[in-house]
This record gives sequence, C-alpha cells and structure tokens, in this order.
Amino acid sequence: MARGAKQIDGQLSFDFCLDTRNYVVQANALIGGKQALKLNSAKLIRSAIMQVVRDDEELKPYIVTINELSELLNVPASNIYRDIEDITDDIIKNPVYIRETKDGKTIRFIKIPWVAWCEYKADVGVVVKLNEKLKPFLVSLRKNYTQYTLQEVLAMKSIYAIRIFEILQSNMMNVSVLKKGVHVILSVQELRECCACEEKYPAFGNFKSKVIDRAVNEINRVTYYNVTFTYQKNGRAVVAIDFFIVSRFQGKHV
Repeated sequence: MARGAKQIDGQLSFDFCLDTRNYVVQANALIGGKQALKLNSAKLIRSAIMQVVRDDEELKPYIVTINELSELLNVPASNIYRDIEDITDDIIKNPVYIRETKDGKTIRFIKIPWVAWCEYKADVGVVVKLNEKLKPFLVSLRKNYTQYTLQEVLAMKSIYAIRIFEILQSNMMNVSVLKKGVHVILSVQELRECCACEEKYPAFGNFKSKVIDRAVNEINRVTYYNVTFTYQKNGRAVVAIDFFIVSRFQGKHV
C-alpha cells in the first residue's frame, strides 16, 4: 500500500498505516524481554512495529498526527497534546532488555533502546523511527515469532494485560486453541521481569490482584480467549502460574 511521505530534518518519513486489523509481529525474544513502558507509550511502540514490513531493508521513520494518535489510543486529542512529551520521553528513557539464555537459564539481559528517533513536531505530529538494533527481532522473521492484530492491544486498559497477552501468545503460536484449550505455565519470576514488577508489589497477593487478575480480566474482555489460572507452589510459596486458555470461537486459533 502506497503511503505519503515527507522530508523531515532531511530524512524521508512515511505516514502511519492506521488499519488496526494489521498484525504486530515480533520475535519471541523481544516479547520475552524486560519492558517498563507505560500504557500509551507501549501502544505507540506497537503501532510503530505494525508499520514494519517483513522484508524491509531498514527500519523507516513514520509520522502519526495528534488526531490520528488520539483515534488509535482512544484518548481525547487534548490529552495527547498534554501528554505527548511524557510519552516520547518514556519511550526514549525506557529501553527493552533482551533476555540471553544458556541451557534454558537466563544469564544476562541486553539493553536496546526502542527508538533511534521519537519526537513531537508541532507542524507534522509524532515522528517515530525504531532502533535498527531491533531489526533482527522485527524483520524477515521465519520462526520463533508472535503476531496479533494491533486492535487487540489498543483495546486494553492495562500495560500488564498487554505484556501477559503477548507472553501467552508467544507460547501458543503453534497451537490451535480450540474447545479443549491449552496450558501455558510461566514462573512468577518471569512474569515479574516481563511486567517490570521485580520490585513492585512484593507481596504475592498484591501482585496477583494488581497484575495477574487485571491482565486476565482484560484479555478475557477484548480477545477471543477465555483465560483462567491456577498456582504451582513450592511449599507455601507460589512459584509459577498455570494459565489455561480456551478459544471462545470454534476454529479460531493463533
């Protein structure tokens, strides 16, 4: 699909595609990393990722106007004007940390900024150029990747819902989720890391109510899935969550 383009600061920048039925496609390694973006910042980043075409040779800068961003985020334009500097600052200041593993164990996290360029310009809107270091996680993906439509995450009202939805999706990509359902078991440590809650909500009861319960409620509200969960314990301590996911529509699958 042809897109409009403008020269901004000497660089050709392209208009956002606003069709939220298109897919956000990411390598599972990116989804499984530590992320600390706030809700609207995360939605803007997913919207930028949706612009990427599988065979792109480079990650291009894209422009979204305030009115378009207002429509995408379902937030009044006056709020976007008020908050846009905070959103762009959040994106710039909070990189993604990619998990590096060996023999199934995490050995370190590699810090990668989300963007090379993220700026509000009053005459054109918000310009976003994803960091080229993310290209291996976004372009020419043939395996170990996850996709979902942008409209699913834009409808969510919790950043924890977005993150847990993505993690569940990354564990279901090759599984047809029919009436029989599928189990996805995630350690509490991994959930805390992926949701940037390693220090937040130290009591498990608070973590459950603020993060897990809210995420599951949102996933059940806006997606084709019905999610329930049980605990896996070591003694009295909860060490993992066993999510059980069922498609509410026969034949719908990831």
